[in-house]
Amino acid sequence: MLKSNFLTFLLGLFFFGLNQAYAERTSGYCSLTEEEKGKEVLSLYPGVEFYSMPIPEQKLRVWIDAWVITTDLYDGLRLMEKTKLYNQEGKLLGKVSLSFNPMKLLEEKDTLTHLVISGYIVKGCSDSRFIAEDDLSKLLDQAKSNEELIYFKPFLEKYKFIETIESNQYTSYLLVQPNFIQQVLQPRILLVFYQGELIAIFHTKDVRVKKYDSIEMGSQYKMIYNSKFSEHTKKEMVDIYKNKLGS
Repeated sequence: MLKSNFLTFLLGLFFFGLNQAYAERTSGYCSLTEEEKGKEVLSLYPGVEFYSMPIPEQKLRVWIDAWVITTDLYDGLRLMEKTKLYNQEGKLLGKVSLSFNPMKLLEEKDTLTHLVISGYIVKGCSDSRFIAEDDLSKLLDQAKSNEELIYFKPFLEKYKFIETIESNQYTSYLLVQPNFIQQVLQPRILLVFYQGELIAIFHTKDVRVKKYDSIEMGSQYKMIYNSKFSEHTKKEMVDIYKNKLGS
């Protein structure tokens, strides 16, 4: 698990301008419920970006970063019917259908309050054109055996991967997913480059690949790697991944 608390990370995204670092978005108007089989509490608009984890019965549990006009919060903590929610750029995300409390209030800025909403939507609400693993698979289908970073740049920018300059000429790009129980971020996809060349991809969901070797690394994740590199190099890139997991 990543050491950073998920809510702390969200605040970090806000202060450093890395907003909208999400892996999915809504395809159209969607209903969000507080409980898995509960009533709709929030009507979401098309294009709302979110973190998610799949659960049984064709549902996604989602985590949405939002803003609300502070005076619209009842007693400073409850979202009332017809209240509008916005993203950081002021775009309308949705409207409250049934009053409820957000999972977390983060901070106030000017006339707005930053908050986190957790709930459930049907899987069909997720935009099928905005799935990182699908886009990555298409790139790998057409990739050369020793593909360079520039080839993956549009993909990395589209999904707002987190860039880290590692030691020994390595650079990593991380896309995360939430652990809702422990409220921490965990790696979803990690691309590792050595001197600008793709050397490994760690992933938790299925990714197609033709020109790279793929091996199982355990029950929680898989690793795709470039077989021309040495066993020592393999160890180094695995260590990079383990550092993302934390102790």
